[in-house]
Amino acid sequence: MGNLYVVIEPEEIVAQDLAYAITAFDPAAQVEVFHHPDQALAALKTVIPAAVIANVHPTSLLSNPLGRMLSERSIPFAFTGILAEAEAAGAPILASPFSETSVAALL
Repeated sequence: MGNLYVVIEPEEIVAQDLAYAITAFDPAAQVEVFHHPDQALAALKTVIPAAVIANVHPTSLLSNPLGRMLSERSIPFAFTGILAEAEAAGAPILASPFSETSVAALL
């Protein structure tokens, strides 16, 4: 089994596009898709992914339980989405529209 990546994205088609781009970069990857941060939080209690890509407001992630868990466990993460592009305050960003190349560069 390859690396585990977690995608947190409310829009299914965007989440599947992102999962596809990740597996294009890492063909052996396992990608878990969650549509809400709380779902991801529950799953992340038992695994440590290679990276998390989240479409959430950057300031809310950094101050909520999911953000604290990522930070405490040193799990690499990046933001995606329009709000992230405007307000990430130095955190890694996956700009929209993303491509296989931009996802590979991020990972």
